[in-house]
Amino acid sequence: MGSIMNMLGRRLILSFAILSLTSLIVFLGTEVLPGDAITATIPAEELAFYTPEQLADLRKEYGLDRPLPVRFLEVWERLFTFDFGTTLIKKEPVLDHIAHPMINSGILAGLAMLVMLGLVLVLGILASLKPGGRLDTAISATTLFTYSMPDFVVGNVFVVIFAVWLGLTPAVIFAPTNAPKLTILLASLLPVAALCIHGAAYQFRLLRAGMVEALNSDYVERARLAGLPTWYICIRHALPVAMIPMLNGTAQFVAGLLSGSVVVETVFKYPGVGSELLRALAQREIPTIQAIAFLAALAVVTANFIADLAILGLDPRVRASAQHG
Repeated sequence: MGSIMNMLGRRLILSFAILSLTSLIVFLGTEVLPGDAITATIPAEELAFYTPEQLADLRKEYGLDRPLPVRFLEVWERLFTFDFGTTLIKKEPVLDHIAHPMINSGILAGLAMLVMLGLVLVLGILASLKPGGRLDTAISATTLFTYSMPDFVVGNVFVVIFAVWLGLTPAVIFAPTNAPKLTILLASLLPVAALCIHGAAYQFRLLRAGMVEALNSDYVERARLAGLPTWYICIRHALPVAMIPMLNGTAQFVAGLLSGSVVVETVFKYPGVGSELLRALAQREIPTIQAIAFLAALAVVTANFIADLAILGLDPRVRASAQHG
């Protein structure tokens, strides 16, 4: 038990280091952007009338004139205490500003996760009932094709099919970020489908490989000799083992959701954090960019930690390895 706790402690320390490194990279990345919040928000025709002294006073007012190490330490402390400060221009709390977009993106990501996992489990079980058969070949070929399609291609294809050709959905979403959550949920159906296409294909290939390996194992052969039906063997004996390699892939899918959601939200004009991030980048709203990037990294780290716990619970070999150091 002590060895398992030590392993989890090491993962927590590593997660802390990753979040700190992410904070540093985002901070330095925003520093090398051309211009700053002052020059990005003042129209060019007005900026021409500002003297260098007036611009220097504005930068001092917004705290942009202090040394880099001092500003990074302040940013690091604020991020880890979830005190994201205020926006540079409107002076409103960053957390309040991004709360609705974050919730909307959470609805999109959560629904995409549920749909993806359900679809993958059904397809993986169906394909493994008769490996190499027609159904397995058809599912594998389809998922290989969809895996090769980028998110922005899938999103635009869905717009053309469901909005332009069939007229079932609007081409873009006009709901504001603070719209009722039922409205957001209904508006997320097409973006969810676009996000799931690529991720489900990758997860299916991991699950299928694990199912085929598990079905060829000795304990599954003994279950067959005992006269158990194939579908029961697949679900009860093969699926828990086959899910182990898929769990790490699921954590990667969470990371892919963060990057893919920016593209998909832009295509469908979904009122989520991806659109808010693009707006913040255009206006050099540095605290908003840092908060979104930190929360996104925290989501990925948390997903990987949960995946580690799930693998620890499902795979006795991992528990034995941890107990023996």
